[in-house]
Amino acid sequence: MPSTSRRHHQAEEEEEEEESEEEHTQNNKRRRRQPAEEESDEEEALEEVPEEMDVDGDEADSQDQVVKKLVRYALACEYQRVPIKRANITEKVMSKQRVPFKRVFELAQMQLKHVFGMQMVELPGKEKFTLKERRAAQKTKGASKTSTSWILTTILPSQYRNPAIVPPAPISSTSEEAAYIALCTVIVAVIQLNPTNSIPDHKLVRYLNRMNAAENMPMDKTANVLSKMQRQGYIVKTVDRSGDDETIDWRVGPRGKVEIGNRGIEGLVKAVYGEAPPEDLQSRIDRSLGMDIARGRGEDEGEEAEDEPEPEAEQSGGPSRRRSRRRNADDD
Repeated sequence: MPSTSRRHHQAEEEEEEEESEEEHTQNNKRRRRQPAEEESDEEEALEEVPEEMDVDGDEADSQDQVVKKLVRYALACEYQRVPIKRANITEKVMSKQRVPFKRVFELAQMQLKHVFGMQMVELPGKEKFTLKERRAAQKTKGASKTSTSWILTTILPSQYRNPAIVPPAPISSTSEEAAYIALCTVIVAVIQLNPTNSIPDHKLVRYLNRMNAAENMPMDKTANVLSKMQRQGYIVKTVDRSGDDETIDWRVGPRGKVEIGNRGIEGLVKAVYGEAPPEDLQSRIDRSLGMDIARGRGEDEGEEAEDEPEPEAEQSGGPSRRRSRRRNADDD
């Protein structure tokens, strides 16, 4: 009996040793397999990360795409002569992209300057002329004064601003486009050179009739061309109603001020006078456009102060000259 029990005990010990060896072998295999499994799990996790999680690369690519879209949008707006509005940039260009507006705007400006020779210039805000508009403006004094609209202007040197190099945008035809720009410049100049920087509707019609605008304009009727200029911001039509009376005036619009401006008017006047202008033409232009004050402050370099009239003389001589000019216009 003792011998039998001893054999049974030895057999159990041998079985336990075999089981422990098998467990040790399995553990070793499991340890060797675990790093490979962990590496494969990491690769799967990296594959499952969405593209948006590649922070640096995707943010830079997203910003670059938005900048390109803004440049294309600005060029398209200028081709149609519509303002580049901040609200449309936010909606149509930036959409749901989380990129800072200021940074995108600055990068777009750099591309426009270096590639196209243009830049976005802020348009002045809408002026309040009628009593109703002024009252409404007083109620919204605390409104935001951030920039809301721009247009593209050239920054090319004057020697490159040649129609042979930079022809008019052929929206309809080159000749019609050139005639339209010429008429815009003439009308803006006529309005701005008036003493009140505005002109009544009947007087503007009289000037256009003198130029035979209805016969000489190849694009459309005079009324339609004025409406087009108004839509594009070259001129602004104000209607003031007081009782039964109605007053219609025309003023220079925001695009006319930025795109043509005083320098464009000055160039037009000098071109009309030709090679033998009056000696005092420059001073008369400066006085009419209010540029004499800027010159008196030294903003135009290269001109000596004694060549400019004193401010008191300008103020005393200005109204009398303007009154005589107004009488002559009314007599005509």
